[in-house]
Amino acid sequence: MKSSLSVKITGLLSLLMLYSPVTFSMAEDSADHLCFAGGIAFGAVFTCLFAVYLNRHYHKKYQKKSKQLKQAKSDAQVTAQKMKALIKEQQDSQDLLEERVQERTLELNIALQELESANEELERKNVLDELTGLHNRRFYDQKILAEYRRSRRNLTALSLIIIDIDHFKSVNDNYGHLAGDQCLIWLAKYIKQSLKRSADKAFRYGGEEFCLILPNTDAEGAFQLAEQLREVITKQSFKFQEIEIALTISCGIATYQQQKDVGPEQIFAAADKALYQAKGDGRNQTKQHLFIE
Repeated sequence: MKSSLSVKITGLLSLLMLYSPVTFSMAEDSADHLCFAGGIAFGAVFTCLFAVYLNRHYHKKYQKKSKQLKQAKSDAQVTAQKMKALIKEQQDSQDLLEERVQERTLELNIALQELESANEELERKNVLDELTGLHNRRFYDQKILAEYRRSRRNLTALSLIIIDIDHFKSVNDNYGHLAGDQCLIWLAKYIKQSLKRSADKAFRYGGEEFCLILPNTDAEGAFQLAEQLREVITKQSFKFQEIEIALTISCGIATYQQQKDVGPEQIFAAADKALYQAKGDGRNQTKQHLFIE
C-alpha cells in the first residue's frame, strides 16, 4: 500500500514539473519565482497527500461502517431466528398447556360425574330401603313433618296408614328368613301398585311394618285405599320355592284435619293404635282412629 502511494506522489510531482508555470519559474533565474513555484509545488503535493489521506480515511470508515452493517444484518438474522425459535417454543408450550388443560378438564368432568353418581347412590341409600325398594324410616321422618306443615298451611287433610303382615313370624319360623325377605318384597310390590298419585309415598317403617303417607286425603279416601290393598293381598298367594303361602294384612288409619294439639307423632301413634285394634279384633281388617275435636 505504501509503495503504491509513493508511485502516485512521484507521478504527481512529474506532472507538476511539466506544468508550464513551474517550468517557467525554474527556467527563470529568479529566487522569487523559484520560491513561488516551490510553494505551488508543495501545495499541490500537500493537497494530493491530503486527498490520498482523506480517501484512505473515508475508505476505512466506509469499510468499518460496511462491516458494522453486515454484522448488524447478521445479528438481526440471528435475532430473528432466535425470535422465531422462541415463538415456536412458546406456541409449542401453549399447545401443550392447552392439551393438558383439556386433559385435566376432562378428568375433572369425569370425577364430577363419578362424584355426582356417588352422591345420587348415597342419597338413594339414605332414603330407600335396600330390601323392598320403598322409602325407609329416615325419609319417613322427614316426609311426615313436611306434609304435616303443608297440611296446616293449606288447611287440607293428611292421612297415614300403617300396614302389618299378619302372622309374619310364622313365615320366618316355618320357611326361613329368606322366605320372610321375599314375602316383604312381594308385599312391597302390591303396595307400590296401590298408590295412584305421585304425592302418595310408601315406606318400610321397620320389620314387617309399612306405612303410607297420603297428602290431601280424608279419612274415607284413606279407608278405601287400605281396604282395596287388603283385599288384593287376601286374594293373592305368596309363592316361595313352589310353595304357596296365604297371607293377610291388617291396617290402621289416622287422619289429621287441623285438630288441636296433634302433631306428626300423635298422628303415627293414632294409626298404630288403630292397627293394634285391627289385630286384636281378629286381623285381616282395617280400623280407623278418629281424633276428638
